Amino acid sequence: MCGRAAQPSSVAAVCDRRFSIVLLALVVSAFSAPTATAGERSVTADKANGTYRDVEGKSEIKILALGHGKLKVQLALVYEYQSGGGPMANLGDASSKATIENDIAVFVPEEAGDCKITMAFLPNGKLKVEQQGEECGFGHNVRADGTFWKISNRKPKFDDA
Repeated sequence: MCGRAAQPSSVAAVCDRRFSIVLLALVVSAFSAPTATAGERSVTADKANGTYRDVEGKSEIKILALGHGKLKVQLALVYEYQSGGGPMANLGDASSKATIENDIAVFVPEEAGDCKITMAFLPNGKLKVEQQGEECGFGHNVRADGTFWKISNRKPKFDDA
């Protein structure tokens, strides 16, 4: 223990130095620790607004920032396959409001069962989408999972408007 009462001055100096080093380490780490404030990582309306398509160009997501941590989202998803009669496709459509915090949006389709869709806004207009649950109301084998690229920065027009 570093008490000053019965300590020689060299021991007290060592204790003072240890205390100073510990204090300095705490102060430096407090100021250099990464912090995620709403302004630093939040997706702006300009970054979120637009139309996104998957790599095949068949499935599409439209997003419009509404403010106050809300987005309007519309999905038009396609699963193509070959049948005995030729090419076929199953479809999945959903629209609802999503909540967004920092760069992650959570979308729960209206009247869906255990479905939750998470959308991560990435640099260069990428949107990483992950679907949790199977009861999204989509057609057979239709899923929202994948990476989508922004094809338009314009405010999207929705089918219900």
